[in-house]
Amino acid sequence: MKDRIGIFSKNAIKITIAFWLMIFFTSYTYGQEREIRIAEALELSYKNNEKIKRYSERVQQKVYEDKAAKGHFLPSVNVLGGYTYLSENIEVNTSQIESSLDGLGAKYGAAFVEAYGDQIGLSGVSAESTFATLVSVLGQFPAYPNLIVDNQQIPTAAIIATQPIFTGGKIIAGKKYANAELQSSYIELQQVKDEIANELIDRYLTVVLLKQVIKTRQQVYEGMQIHKEQAERAIQLEILPKHDLLRAQVAVANAEKELNNDTNSLQVAEMALRTTINLPDSVPFQVTDSIGYQDLYFDFDELLNAANTGQPILELIDQKEAMAKQAHVVEKSKFMPNIAAFGSYNMFREELPIVPPKFIVGVQAQFNIFNGFKDINKLKASRHLQKEVKSAREYATQQIHLLVKSNYTNALNQQKLYNSHVTTVDLAKENLRINTRRFEEGIGKSIDVIDATLLYEKSKIEQLVALDGYYKAIANLYTAIGEPEKIIPILN
Repeated sequence: MKDRIGIFSKNAIKITIAFWLMIFFTSYTYGQEREIRIAEALELSYKNNEKIKRYSERVQQKVYEDKAAKGHFLPSVNVLGGYTYLSENIEVNTSQIESSLDGLGAKYGAAFVEAYGDQIGLSGVSAESTFATLVSVLGQFPAYPNLIVDNQQIPTAAIIATQPIFTGGKIIAGKKYANAELQSSYIELQQVKDEIANELIDRYLTVVLLKQVIKTRQQVYEGMQIHKEQAERAIQLEILPKHDLLRAQVAVANAEKELNNDTNSLQVAEMALRTTINLPDSVPFQVTDSIGYQDLYFDFDELLNAANTGQPILELIDQKEAMAKQAHVVEKSKFMPNIAAFGSYNMFREELPIVPPKFIVGVQAQFNIFNGFKDINKLKASRHLQKEVKSAREYATQQIHLLVKSNYTNALNQQKLYNSHVTTVDLAKENLRINTRRFEEGIGKSIDVIDATLLYEKSKIEQLVALDGYYKAIANLYTAIGEPEKIIPILN
């Protein structure tokens, strides 16, 4: 029994030590939060985001498809092999070639009489009369028996090479089309990166905003608690009526509620940011506490020119135009002949009923005459595809102009809005200081302190929201011109 108690005690000690070690290392790990600045967060999202990985794989797919298109310029070499077993030997139906055999025999007989007629006593007999006589005589003979090929097992093997010579431009167009698809995949990847960058910046700024708002809410909550305590002491000294304490308590409760709501919103925003970065839940992190205001100048014409040259959607339309053009070339090639050289080397020749030569080489041309008007209709469709892409470019140009203009205007409005709040916050802060001092000196009212506190809180949060809107508008503006990363140095 003592041994069991001793073993139990030792195990309990080990478990206790392990538990406290786990608590220690867990606390240490979570205590070492990783501070991620926005530039680093963007690099992590480029590296870890699953959508970017998916489009990167698409690029690699198009790389190999482009390489595969080069193979159409080279000859194709195939090995053809097979084995055939016949249930019976092949027979040549001589009844269907009887007249040909009669004519062949008569022809050889006439030639023989013409050459050796003097020696066999048929001098003076013409070849024509001999041929006619033999045809008549042979026609009276019974039908020839079928010829039997004594072979029921036929192996075949050959090496066949084909080299296209002329395809009406289809091969060249196919290569250009594959290259345009490859370039499109690069542009689509850049589009996705721009989208992820814009999403990251938006979510990063949201987290920074909520941290600043929470800081303001915390200050207001603590200030309200201090004021409530002061009101309690004033009531005890019969300086204030009791109903003033109720107002202070309500203000504290509201401040605590707003603080909790924003704290929960911060947790959700951090989860969204973690998703964009694709950071494991086991890796704790924190972002910058605040981002200062910078007075920036924007030139609309420069921004619009940058958008017209650097917007990925326009580059993508360029590649779509190239693809539509090459698709039209492919359809035109169907109205031209296809010419190819070929060669083959035959094996197992002696086993075949008809012995082919070892080598066969030649040139073949194929030209379609009629296929139900499919080619002509596809050619017309390809012309309309080119016109469609052209209209898409004009529409995209209009939309980009609108996008740049709207984001440019929004950025300027947010800038003005933030600057207007600077004075308002300063005045609200001074108003709070004065009313707090008057209350502490016994010449002010509690409700004045509460109203001044709420006014300061409202103006301060509106200023923070305006600053957040200002930088988000700039981020959207830079994304509209195809340069979302341009805001990173500003935020850093």
